[in-house]
Amino acid sequence: MPFSKILFREKEIKFITNFMEPKCSFPYPALFIYGHTTTGKTLVVSRLVRNLKVPNVWINCHEYYNSSSLCTNIVQALAPEEVNKKGIGNTNEFINFVKSKLKNSSETTYLIFDSADVLRKDQFLLSVLCRLQLLTTVNVCSIFISELPWMQFRTHSCSFDPIVLHFRDYSKNEISDIMTLDCPTGFTDVFYRSYINVILKTFFIMTTNLCELCHLAQINFEKYCEPLDEDSDFELSSFKLWKNIEPTLKEAMNSVYLREISCSKWKAHCNSRNQDAGKNKISLLAAEKYSATRELPFYSKFLLLAAYFASYNAPKSDFKHFVKNQGKQAKKRISKKIEKNRHLLGPKPFTLDRMLSIFFSIVGEKVLPSALIFSQISSLVNMCLVSRVSADEQLDCPKYKCLAELELVAKIGKTINIDIMGYLDDFL
Repeated sequence: MPFSKILFREKEIKFITNFMEPKCSFPYPALFIYGHTTTGKTLVVSRLVRNLKVPNVWINCHEYYNSSSLCTNIVQALAPEEVNKKGIGNTNEFINFVKSKLKNSSETTYLIFDSADVLRKDQFLLSVLCRLQLLTTVNVCSIFISELPWMQFRTHSCSFDPIVLHFRDYSKNEISDIMTLDCPTGFTDVFYRSYINVILKTFFIMTTNLCELCHLAQINFEKYCEPLDEDSDFELSSFKLWKNIEPTLKEAMNSVYLREISCSKWKAHCNSRNQDAGKNKISLLAAEKYSATRELPFYSKFLLLAAYFASYNAPKSDFKHFVKNQGKQAKKRISKKIEKNRHLLGPKPFTLDRMLSIFFSIVGEKVLPSALIFSQISSLVNMCLVSRVSADEQLDCPKYKCLAELELVAKIGKTINIDIMGYLDDFL
């Protein structure tokens, strides 16, 4: 895609081009590019370094677990033969290598760190990368691409400020123009733009993510065009086309970002709903539900299991099931009282603290409470796998109830190697 096709980024392209030219001059040591996801940051930078043919090393920070592996990757890209002889053990070795390798280089070498948010975990490494040109006195420059502003990175240990470039969000009209570029062959731009406007009017309130909107437009376009197979004059009647696709879009609103099923399965589901609204729909929805839970994030699976255990086990049995080092226990008299099967009585409410305690016990690794964990609990609520039973005003100790079925939870347990029957009182 030439730069003429990268719409609404002319100022940013001009800014970065001026920053990189001329090639033999020393640029400012660091450039920090930030903006929300799908605003074109990575696309613009990658096309520019390719078109300008500047020496560069592209690093996706999500692929490296510590500073040593990241520095080793940079060294391997600059000089593959050096890595086999000697690995990079610390930042001092990395600085010395860059200094010796690029001391005779006249052109600027750019180290581009995509997903630079990860570097916030290592402030010392971030400080070194920002001042790499000053530390090595060679022609090198660091470019950071992030979704967070620079103020979220700046600390006392990283006080050197790079040049900051902000990629603003696309407006609704700009998104419409960008999505119209994907118009399929055989359709006019006017017709496809009207379809894009239908997608935006439906989903723009829920998400402004360009990739997600393009995905929704792609999987639903065939359904939108169904009336044209019967009468081509339907192209002139947008209202009739809207009425045909309205039920499908309403159903798709419940699965934005979830990617419950593939595009082909979604189209098959839409077609089967028109042909048979009975048995086929039920089986497809069941398959979708399991597919959605199977693709849950790693910690969400443990949270779902913890919610199920808390709903169907008595609180007094948590110590027996989830405390690993129980010590020497005194023998207790066996009670002849027979408790009713909790699976026949239905799920019982539980507190958030109890569910988290069970979660931290079964997850098998040290996990700290974070916004990520609580956001995944909210996702389980939105998917109707867990229900909040306390009032919204009750913030200190909210209560929940697990709505997932035993068969579904058992399948999820198998994906993370947990036999849930061993944790349920009803099956012991």
